[in-house]
Amino acid sequence: MEHAHWMKRCLQLASNGAGLVAPNPMVGAVLVQGDRILSEGWHRVYGGPHAEVNCLQAWGDQPIPADAIMYVSLEPCSHTGLTPPCAELLIARGVRTVVMGCTDPDPRVAGRGIARLRDAGITVITDVLQDECRWVNRRFITSIEQQRPYIILKWARSSDGFLDRHPRGERGVQRISCYATDVLAHRWRSEEQAILVGSRTVLNDNPRLDVRHVAGHSPLRVVLDRQGITPAASHVYDGSTPTLLITGNTRELPDVGQALIPAGAEPLDFLLAELYRRKVRSLLVEGGGELLGRFISRNLWDEAREIAGEPLFLQGTPAPHLLRQPHRTLASGGDRIHLYTRSSVPETAWPW
Repeated sequence: MEHAHWMKRCLQLASNGAGLVAPNPMVGAVLVQGDRILSEGWHRVYGGPHAEVNCLQAWGDQPIPADAIMYVSLEPCSHTGLTPPCAELLIARGVRTVVMGCTDPDPRVAGRGIARLRDAGITVITDVLQDECRWVNRRFITSIEQQRPYIILKWARSSDGFLDRHPRGERGVQRISCYATDVLAHRWRSEEQAILVGSRTVLNDNPRLDVRHVAGHSPLRVVLDRQGITPAASHVYDGSTPTLLITGNTRELPDVGQALIPAGAEPLDFLLAELYRRKVRSLLVEGGGELLGRFISRNLWDEAREIAGEPLFLQGTPAPHLLRQPHRTLASGGDRIHLYTRSSVPETAWPW
């Protein structure tokens, strides 16, 4: 039986929830009879029905055929959270066979969903396209297993390896990438829960750190400003999108959340712990050379996305350099995008 074929469809459906369901995982479900899809669904929005619920609602109230198989990319939940447990729904609806992609590492589930289904006499087949299923939910899984957000480093460099051109003439972003790449970068932003820069980037570039070129939610803007030197009139403090200031000195900034770094605490450790406490599963780091360098030197990253543009700067801030080869390189207009990870990735990774 082509379990992998239908699991790929589950993963396609799950990806529809990118940027919409966090801090929950992205999940897709397909109800199949023979070679025919009876119904399908995915987790559409945080707090809303899970994939299995949407799939069965799409099928309706009619009985589930005895030979039908429910495919789901993540272990059905067995606890009551914002919604009832999906394992109990599958049992109540009379599903006889469930094929799942990977187990859920959440301690409230973590094999309990499988056990509940099997105890009810349901045939459960596990670990179909496990690597691909874990990749789709790498943000959620990393957060649960490592108790920190999934960290993506991103920077653009000139053709001769600089993040910016010196001397700087004025405050503002210096363009490196082409428009097509900028659109893609905004899609990246829309897929993550938070985006981080340091105080120097706010001072030099005055970035907005929101999503404008594509439809999607803007991430939580996070500013690491230990000394409180960023201007209050900066775009990141304009109230248009939620902002969290990580600082050593409380500021008078209306509509800006703040977290005070305790005396003697390591700023990055405090920042990551604070985001984890807030259930932020993923963090896109768009800071300058100093901030990126701190993450790299401490091996605090899971992915890196380097945009190599066409401009020639001659002098400026040197771009970070990773002592490894990229897993993949993509063309975007005149730019090249080098994609790095610290772990193995399936062939289906980065489907932009």
